[in-house]
Amino acid sequence: MMCRDVVDATTDDLEGALKGWKRVSYRFHLTICPYCRAHHKQMKSTIATLGALPREEPTSESRERALEAFRKRNSKNV
Repeated sequence: MMCRDVVDATTDDLEGALKGWKRVSYRFHLTICPYCRAHHKQMKSTIATLGALPREEPTSESRERALEAFRKRNSKNV
């Protein structure tokens, strides 16, 4: 497994979705690559930090702006 593959698989690993040899290969790469270990650690830290934030509901104004932007973008793709 190469570094690019590890970066792509990090989310799957953190969600427990990596299975079998792919997981073994991922974990082995982390043992030999300090850069991917740092990436993995940073992703875990980011998830923990974001998970600790209080959930805030969007204001009705921001919700409407987001829906309007989505509708504009979606109508261009039709």
